[in-house]
Amino acid sequence: MHSMMGLRLSKLRHEEMLREAELDRLKKTLRANRRRYASRWASTVAWEVARAAGLLRKRFVTRKDQN
Repeated sequence: MHSMMGLRLSKLRHEEMLREAELDRLKKTLRANRRRYASRWASTVAWEVARAAGLLRKRFVTRKDQN
């Protein structure tokens, strides 16, 4: 009877460890996806800022040349 309880407890602990490992994998994936999304967002913002700066620079250079 004691060995069955020990076996049952061992099995429960194993299942709990598997759930914890899966949860850790999911958390790691979520963190990686957040970083990737943040990185993509930052590069998009940087590209838009550079584009706007280029348009402004072009506009000012064109005005200087006209005067």
